[in-house]
Amino acid sequence: MAPRAVPSSPSALAYDKPLCAALDGFTLHAATRAGAHHAAAREALLRYVLRPPIAKERVQPQQDGLVRLSLKRAFADGTVAVDMDPLSLLCRLAASVPPPRFHTVKYAGVLASASPWRKRLLRRTFAIDVLECPACKGRMKLVAMVTEPRNIARFLSALGEPTDVPARSPNRGPPYWKSTVLRRKAPGDAA
Repeated sequence: MAPRAVPSSPSALAYDKPLCAALDGFTLHAATRAGAHHAAAREALLRYVLRPPIAKERVQPQQDGLVRLSLKRAFADGTVAVDMDPLSLLCRLAASVPPPRFHTVKYAGVLASASPWRKRLLRRTFAIDVLECPACKGRMKLVAMVTEPRNIARFLSALGEPTDVPARSPNRGPPYWKSTVLRRKAPGDAA
């Protein structure tokens, strides 16, 4: 499916479905929700979020010890697959894994913490008011922000979380890179 062209005017929030918007390459689909008591919707959301980075149908071991990664669509130069040794593939996959306790999602627009629409959107998305205390039904608010290392360690130990930074593994030599590119001529090209 080709990407949808989005007009650059400030009122370009129109989308073909209600409660959906697209602007500057970002899309918001607020028409889909996974309620707190709807197990099938939560499972579908988790399956989507936890899907593997590469479909296993596109990875094939070859006779020469390389692994062929078939591309979804051919590149402009005709590349349809990339052959690489298993270590190279693992190195490239490992590079996409974020370090522990590192936020990879930055919220902007409606989902930003200062947005006046955030509370309405979160209530609609989760079918519950996320700022309502489950015990007393009162409004929750930020009471304190712990910034001093001594207080952070005390707070984490009270929660049963580790307080020490994990030890780093020792450096190793660079991996052995052995990759090839499989190209296919476009129909009508001379051999």
